[in-house]
Amino acid sequence: MASRGPHPALLLPLVLLATSLAQLREGTSYSQFLNQHIEFPKSSASSDQISCELMMQHQGLTRPFSITGDTFIQAATNQVQGVCSSGGKRVRNNVYNSIARFHITTCQLTSISPLGHCISKARIRTRRIHV
Repeated sequence: MASRGPHPALLLPLVLLATSLAQLREGTSYSQFLNQHIEFPKSSASSDQISCELMMQHQGLTRPFSITGDTFIQAATNQVQGVCSSGGKRVRNNVYNSIARFHITTCQLTSISPLGHCISKARIRTRRIHV
């Protein structure tokens, strides 16, 4: 029987997206949002875990300390931009939910090696995005 109750793992992508949106309101430019959350074309790394670790390093999210995680969208920027027009449904003001589902990778910090190397777990999903 499936357990009922809170599912913390499902909250992480929502928290990360909410944080990104809050940063956008606080002056983070749309181009910075795209640079930090778009991985297109998808990395050719040998595994999703290595891809996560490379993306986190590329974004500077591992030094001087590791953040708990981030979410990356595998779509061209024009597809993500389309969510704010005919590709999405307006929720309020400048906030939209996508109509189509997108491939996303959620990277979550699992441990830090003795040498300070951040080790992340990758979770690949297809879901609607909120921008």
